[in-house]
Amino acid sequence: MERKELPVQMCFMNRALENVINENSRIAKRIRDELAIDWEKFDLSSHDHETRYLDYDDDLVVKIVSATARLSGCWTFNELMHKLGMEYFKICVHEYNRSLRSVGSNLLEFYSNIDGLHDHIWNSTKFGSRVPPSFRCATEDGKLIVHLYTDRPQMRFFMGGVVLATGVILFSVHNLVVKVSQYRKPTQQIHHVTITLSHEPETASKNSSEGVSSTALPTSGGSLLTEHQAIMSSNPADLKIGVRTFCKTFPFHVIFDRDLQITQLGSALMKMIAPEIASKGLFFGTYFELKRPRVRMDYMSFLARVNSTFVLSIAQLSRGSDVINEQMELKGQMIHLQESDAILFLGSPSVEKLDEMIGKGIYISDIPIHDATRDVILVGEQSKAQDGLKKRMELLKRSVIQATEAVNEERQKNVDLLQMIFPSTVAQKLWRGETVEPTKVNDVTMLFSDIVGFTAICSSCKPMTVVNMLNALYTHFDNFCGMLDVYKIETIGDAYCVAAGLHRSSPYHAQQIAWMALKMMDTATSQKSHDGKAIEIAERNARI
Repeated sequence: MERKELPVQMCFMNRALENVINENSRIAKRIRDELAIDWEKFDLSSHDHETRYLDYDDDLVVKIVSATARLSGCWTFNELMHKLGMEYFKICVHEYNRSLRSVGSNLLEFYSNIDGLHDHIWNSTKFGSRVPPSFRCATEDGKLIVHLYTDRPQMRFFMGGVVLATGVILFSVHNLVVKVSQYRKPTQQIHHVTITLSHEPETASKNSSEGVSSTALPTSGGSLLTEHQAIMSSNPADLKIGVRTFCKTFPFHVIFDRDLQITQLGSALMKMIAPEIASKGLFFGTYFELKRPRVRMDYMSFLARVNSTFVLSIAQLSRGSDVINEQMELKGQMIHLQESDAILFLGSPSVEKLDEMIGKGIYISDIPIHDATRDVILVGEQSKAQDGLKKRMELLKRSVIQATEAVNEERQKNVDLLQMIFPSTVAQKLWRGETVEPTKVNDVTMLFSDIVGFTAICSSCKPMTVVNMLNALYTHFDNFCGMLDVYKIETIGDAYCVAAGLHRSSPYHAQQIAWMALKMMDTATSQKSHDGKAIEIAERNARI
């Protein structure tokens, strides 16, 4: 049978699958023989740490678990998925024990805050674009109900095992019964799964339409809920704070019902929105735009991401031709109000400076004392003053750097000029301000040259013509000085004076000057004066 290549780079999931199917070596061998999977690659990727960030393939998991259930004869598909979830979480705890234990102190807190960890992971470039599941927790009669929102319904029993393993491994909660149920409206792409955990023994049941399963661990352990959570009242009448006080304490909150109709506003939002309500109504979407997370603006979508950070943008409101406020963002969280079947958005304005705050139509008095936004704004003003000083210091530093560069450039020009006029050893002493002692040179040969008929040439042509002629000629002569290691002493008019053995002792100084003279005469014949005649050089040598 031809093997169809399936994706197998899933690291943690591969290891969990290996642990489940290898419990029975006979069944494990039959599975490996039957399934068209590259098992060698599968085994290698199980311990490849580079693949831990890759998403697992649902079809591959279902394929392996289905074959294991069929060949074992003692486990159903749902039970094996449940078992796989527990194995998977054990591996995660082994690798990330410290991080997972820091999320919450009990099951309710853990799954109420795990979405924040998911958001952090999702934003990492190491992970793919697949949206992680979202969790929401509720309590009822001592039971913990974990609401799971996912686009992977076939993994619901796997998640049931993950939740159970969380309670057992992280929080030592045993003797748990787990019940998994699935609900989904035909118009919705996201599946709503409930995972109910309780201590009471429940009759295990399986229902194909709802996908219900129960699993019990008959051991003793800790309690499912903490003591203070178990005794907290759910009766609104027991609340010790009035609406007016609540609105003043949380001035940037909004409560809306299932139809997204606003039922309550904080005092600061009331000042902005109240004048528009009579003409525009109470629909949440009229006044707020959802910036993050990227979900549909409806009640169930908000409920599915209730543990994520929400960023709302308040629409720009105007009264006649006057703009009441600029567009402002609020950052906060959505809280499900079970008592009134509504959602509370509790947020704070995203402002950092006074000018920005006033431009958005709010004042420091609108921000409660307990809100850190006050400190952010005041620190922002202090930072603004420091930034102004920093900018001035940067400008001063830049001007000092530019002045230093200009001085260095001029210094280099002076050095180059001295080296052009004097021998390098003398130029260095002059630049350092040292005294140049007189030096006697015993063997030197000098050459003096001028142009024949230079006075007549100057009287019959323009000055720039003479300058250009001398410049072209002397450029060649200067190159010869470097080639023959002779020192140019000076040029005055048409006179060109060089010496050999002066700047550097040489036993061949006479020959160097002779070669220089020959090259000068040869070059002069190729240069033309203004009347088209070749230039003639008259030379005189002197040996000192």
